[in-house]
Amino acid sequence: MKFPFVKSFLPLLLFTLLLSACHPTHFVVGKGAQEKQVTTQRNKFLFLGLVHVGTAPDPKQMSKQASDYTITVKLTFTDVVLNIITLGVYSPLTVQVTH
Repeated sequence: MKFPFVKSFLPLLLFTLLLSACHPTHFVVGKGAQEKQVTTQRNKFLFLGLVHVGTAPDPKQMSKQASDYTITVKLTFTDVVLNIITLGVYSPLTVQVTH
C-alpha cells in the first residue's frame, strides 16, 4: 500500500520544523537584562492557541522581583513538535525571562 501524500507532506513538515524558532517576541522591562540568568516556563494553550490552560507564567516572579529584565516569547523546536503530533490540540509557547 503506497502513501502518495507522504511525498508532498514531508517537505512541508521539514520546512515547518526548520522555521520553528525563527520568530521570537522580546519585551524589555526597565534597562533590560543586566545578567545572563535565564528562567524558562511554558505557556499552555489548546486548539491552536484559542483556549488558555492553567496560569500564565509571571515574568516578575520568574525574574525574582528584579526591576530590569527581558522577556522572550517563542516557539521552540519542542513546542512545534508537540503542536504537530497533537494536530494543534496542544499548542505550547515558551517564555524565557533573562535577568
